[in-house]
Amino acid sequence: MKKVLLGLSFVGMAFLASCGPKDTVEATEAQDSASASAESVAYALNTDISSVTWKGGKIFEDTSKPEEGHYGVVKLKSGEVTVKGGVLESGKFVADQTTFESADLNEDAESKVKLDGHLKSADFLDVEKFPEATFEVTAAKALTEGDYNTEISGNLDFRGVPKNITFKANVTEEGDKVTIKSEEFKINRQDFGITFKGGGGSIIKDDVILQVDLSADKKM
Repeated sequence: MKKVLLGLSFVGMAFLASCGPKDTVEATEAQDSASASAESVAYALNTDISSVTWKGGKIFEDTSKPEEGHYGVVKLKSGEVTVKGGVLESGKFVADQTTFESADLNEDAESKVKLDGHLKSADFLDVEKFPEATFEVTAAKALTEGDYNTEISGNLDFRGVPKNITFKANVTEEGDKVTIKSEEFKINRQDFGITFKGGGGSIIKDDVILQVDLSADKKM
């Protein structure tokens, strides 16, 4: 089994749950994307079994009220990575923001429709104007210590704002497949132009937790 360097896709946003990673990833200027060599092997994303999950939360002006959170998924539309000798060379993934939905309200259809509609509105994702988000690998580094084998940097183009972010993942190449499981990592919604503060006594948290679980098949 070969360990490889690979990337992620990403997504949407909402609020932030009270548990999760402590630090927010730094969003910096977009960088040049990594390129593939002629000897690299290309893998196409299997969108049927790949997903990105999100968690978010809000607090209240009335501090006696407990923090509330939501979580859910967004589907991936397409993606490809290239690997040479077990090492990632390039990669790009596209998320379909119109599929962004909550998962914690599945037993309450009315509340789910209301929440998902608001998250897709111009207050948050603005999916009518920005139906896709992309992540393109700019660099990858092998890790020899800790729970993850790869550190990945890439340009997250979200809601029309491209920023370079870095996170860790476990990436495995086995046979004709590559799988990628990222750590939970936090982005700041304000970095991507989402400034809606909340209403009705609630305050939307800036941090959004994302986690990526991807599978890609060798292209024939």
